[in-house]
Amino acid sequence: MANPIPYKVQSGETLQDIAKKLGIKDWTKLKEYHNLNAESGQQTPDIPYLGFSLLTPPLEEIYELNGEVPQPDPAEEQISAEQNQKKEKEKEEEEREQENAAKSEHDGKYFVVHNAKCVCDKAVNPKQTANLQVTSHQAIVFNDQTGKWLATEDDRTFIPPVATFGQCKLKPSSGGYLPCQLAAAPKWTKTYESTQVKGKNTLTEISELMCMVGGKITINKHGQIDSVSNAHADNTNPLELASVNPAIEQPPKTDRIPIIDSVEIIIKHTS
Repeated sequence: MANPIPYKVQSGETLQDIAKKLGIKDWTKLKEYHNLNAESGQQTPDIPYLGFSLLTPPLEEIYELNGEVPQPDPAEEQISAEQNQKKEKEKEEEEREQENAAKSEHDGKYFVVHNAKCVCDKAVNPKQTANLQVTSHQAIVFNDQTGKWLATEDDRTFIPPVATFGQCKLKPSSGGYLPCQLAAAPKWTKTYESTQVKGKNTLTEISELMCMVGGKITINKHGQIDSVSNAHADNTNPLELASVNPAIEQPPKTDRIPIIDSVEIIIKHTS
């Protein structure tokens, strides 16, 4: 709380006059304020004498004495507005960072399944593929297809097991490049942590497996197959299915007898 402000009483001034000058609605509040803050023996009478040092409240306390809310300082308002704007901007940036952090590089990518086609960047023939074998589990299957197990970070078996990716550019010899001798790292990288099978991260199209010889194995085809499942058939209109597939017999037609709710008879008079 700010210190009282001394006011020297002028000739003929009363407490009512001084209170009005200071903007205090009730002059008795001014008297109470002085007497509360003055030293012993310095109390003010109702009509102070000329030159009396009257202790008056600072502006913010005058509002309080009047039971009013202080008027905001334009400069302080500007500073407050700028601070609020800065806080809002920081909040938006924080939310944007959180949103970006929540996004994954796996968004929009297909999961990899059993028999996915893989390639090695150090193969002499870059189009040489090998089929990934899912051996880590038999729990999650895709596409309603038997054996389409979801691949995990522990699946490192390929067919063919010998010369898996053909000839290796990192193994030159006088007779040409030697066959690939895959020495896969213990786990795949760039795996999808948000979906796991038995505690193991799953693979998507961007997952990679390093070969200890120096090659990098990536996904060429994820292995999922578009197919018609039993669920699709159950939700298909038989007549529509027969119209697009001649091999399917159309459902038998049923004769429908019209149902009459009422009969209206109109009699016309003839002359």
